[in-house]
This record gives sequence, structure tokens and C-alpha cells, in this order.
Amino acid sequence: MPSVRLYPNNIKALIDRLFNQIYNSEYEEARDTATKLLREIVKYSATRGQNCEELYRMFHEFDFALRTYSDGNTKKEELVAMLGKIAKKIEMPTGNVLNQLEDIYNDLLRNPINQDNVGQIMNTLTEILELEPHIRNLDPIRQNYYAILKQEVAKYHALLTELTLKKAPSEGTISKATEQLGRVLSAIQRVITPLIKIELPKEELVKLTESGVPPSEIAKVTGYSEEDLRMLLAQARAEAHEEAD
Repeated sequence: MPSVRLYPNNIKALIDRLFNQIYNSEYEEARDTATKLLREIVKYSATRGQNCEELYRMFHEFDFALRTYSDGNTKKEELVAMLGKIAKKIEMPTGNVLNQLEDIYNDLLRNPINQDNVGQIMNTLTEILELEPHIRNLDPIRQNYYAILKQEVAKYHALLTELTLKKAPSEGTISKATEQLGRVLSAIQRVITPLIKIELPKEELVKLTESGVPPSEIAKVTGYSEEDLRMLLAQARAEAHEEAD
């Protein structure tokens, strides 16, 4: 069975139906299902500003095969192979996982947090999680940031679930969800554009803190966590005392 993400409504159900129709030799019904599938994909892709020209070509070839190929196992195998390519195109329409994350980022920005949009937002979060096989092909730094992103997604998903269970969500719940959305968006940006550590000598780090710059601000600039930065500062001060002695 060709795999496809669940995020666009109805798309997986249509692909499953199309797959079964092919193996049952229900080719006229399959043509109708393929038309509906293309409509759903184009509707979804258009909201992300994606070019659908290749999709139109793929579906044209698929329809031609449905109409003209002689029935038999060879026809079924070729149609399923075509359907697999379509599913793969849906799974990674841009061909680049970082571009895909950028599209997801924009989707989350466009969808205000309310009960009407919760389902769509949760589908988009599922899309983030299903990018994991592609993330494994990226560098270790991005993989680490993606692991953090998954944690933030899980927290956001839990808050959205809470929204769906309440008839009238409190302002506090919506406020928490909004704050968590900000964390998810920041985590996505870290994967797309990882922070690069600016290596400073320990002596410079000590001078910065002694001049009144908060460790939290130094951490932002250098890319260190505050905990790592405090350890470096403590080590630098200890070394300075040893030299003084």
C-alpha cells in the first residue's frame, strides 16, 4: 500500500480507495476517484503556493493508463507504481525537507488557535512528526534540534487536545496554547537555520559577565545553553584563581 501523510483531509482515504479499485479492476470508478484526489491535492498545494504542473502531468498519465491499458496483472502493477509516485510526491512536494518545514511554519502562522481550526493544526503537527525519516539524512545538529522540536510538538498537541475536550475553553488554556505555538515555531526555525556557536575565549566570556551582560543574553549570541555557559564561566574563574595563587 503506498504511504502518504495524513495531514490533507481525505487524501489518504482517497488513495486507499483508489488502490482497492485498481486491484478490483474497477477502472471507471478509479478514474472518478483519481479526479477527486487530484482536486484535494491541488486545493491543499495551492494554499502553500506550490506549483502543481507536475501533479497534473502525473495524473494525466495515470488516467491514460486507466483508460487504455489492457486489464491484467501488468496493468495493475503499473498503475500501483504510478500511484506510489503520486503518493511520494504528496509526501514531499517540494523535494526538500527544510522547504517542507518552512511551509509547515507558514501554515501554523496562518491558522489561528480556535476550536474550528484545531483539527487542521493537529494534522499539521502530525506532518512534522512524519518528516522524521527525512530528517535522519540531515546533519547531526539539525537532528538534535528536530528532537527538541518533537518535544515541543507533543506539548502543543496536548494543549490542543485539551481545547477539543472543552465546550468553552478558558482564556488561560488558549493563552498557554498560544505560548506553546511560539515555542514550536522557534524550534522549527532552529531546524531550518541552526544556531552557530560563536567561540569566544573564556576570558572574554568572564569580561562580558563582569561588565553586566546577563548570561542569558550571552547564551543567545554564542549558541551555548545557559547551563553550559555557567559551567564555562565557573571553570574560567577557577583557572584565574589558580593562576593568581
